[in-house]
Amino acid sequence: MMKNNKPKKSPQDNNPFDAFGQGYPQPQHDDYAPFGMNHNPFGIAPPAPKPPKRKLLPTLTIGVFVTVIAGGFIAFGLLNTSLNITRAPTATAEITASPEPTIIVENIIPTHLPYEELTQNLERSMVWIKSLPRNRFSPVHGTGVILSEDGLILTNAHVISFGDIEAGSLEVYLTIGTRLVERSVTIVGIAPCEDLALLDMSGGGYLPIVMNTSTNLGLGAEVFLMGYGQSTLVENVSLGFTRGEISRPLVNFSPYQALIEHTADLLPSDSGSPLFNRYGQMIGINTLMDVEGRGRRASYAIRQERIQLALAYLMQSQPPSPSTDYVYVEDEAQRPVYQLNDYFDRNCYTVPLTAEKTLTLRAYPQDSNRFFPILSLYDSQNQLLIPPTELAEASAYTYQLAPIPADGLYTVLVSRRPTNTGGDKLGDYKLVIREE
Repeated sequence: MMKNNKPKKSPQDNNPFDAFGQGYPQPQHDDYAPFGMNHNPFGIAPPAPKPPKRKLLPTLTIGVFVTVIAGGFIAFGLLNTSLNITRAPTATAEITASPEPTIIVENIIPTHLPYEELTQNLERSMVWIKSLPRNRFSPVHGTGVILSEDGLILTNAHVISFGDIEAGSLEVYLTIGTRLVERSVTIVGIAPCEDLALLDMSGGGYLPIVMNTSTNLGLGAEVFLMGYGQSTLVENVSLGFTRGEISRPLVNFSPYQALIEHTADLLPSDSGSPLFNRYGQMIGINTLMDVEGRGRRASYAIRQERIQLALAYLMQSQPPSPSTDYVYVEDEAQRPVYQLNDYFDRNCYTVPLTAEKTLTLRAYPQDSNRFFPILSLYDSQNQLLIPPTELAEASAYTYQLAPIPADGLYTVLVSRRPTNTGGDKLGDYKLVIREE
């Protein structure tokens, strides 16, 4: 669960980066203020007194695709200006500029610094993540990016198995000089269908990543990524670097509405890694890779607008907006057919539920020989309530929860068990979410 009201500390208290000096190098140039907001892609002036835990220093973006590659995953994120993310009283999340930014930035034009200099700075804003999925013997590894001075971390939800992990198995490490230092961490919330998770790392005085909130991404623009790809043991953890170009600035694969397609190769454990523009500003979170060989090899990152939307409710421990594509239909023949395909193996439905009632969930396949549905449920604070449960024909593909713990919006996640017969390529099903 979340930690609230963490004691305020000065930037010098317990600062793991004191040995590196203060902030990024600051090239001296003229004004640069996209979207009317000043920002500094390299330098961060001395911060104001430490704000409450839930304030985010910069802004972000999202993307998702192939989730597991040889036991690893993939992901990205972006950030640039100091924002105060709030939850609107309606079902729609809003993001409003903070009247008192927590980061002071100067008016400078970003400069193409040498990659060696950029990577040395950005390394301080990244972490290596290790978790052990429930009922499994092998751990999952990934990359995370630091969002705030007091230790908020963004990564892919699949890096922590969408919350379905053994108690006490979640570990986070950061590099301090040549040392790999472990920090305790808790899960703030999970956005399963955005493939994003927000974590809270102990300590303070961290160096947040710089995000670029612009959604104007140029075709062919040079990008690079840094991640802990193929790092599977504490003894061999190392940060990797690769670069490429944006091959398609905006790609939509249902249920994901905003991805960046790029040519920088992703490796296992690169899941959750940031995608940077040439100035070292984060523009996305890497999450997917096309391994099916459909034409050119491509990687995918979550764009800024989707990251911002997820952070708007995760930061406030509020649920996402209610789904518009699900309505309970009594007549079975009239119920719509949903589909899981070979690109995305989960669909999400956020619905209001009432405390003390009994919840009935049913996802029944249209071809039981080819599709094996799995259900999960997340509560109104984006915590895993019902771990992934495969529905069997013997139970009429039904799961019941009694009683519903509290009033609120809950998110039902439908996924499927892969098979070796090609049955994991398609998944047509009808869905029932009913309380009584």
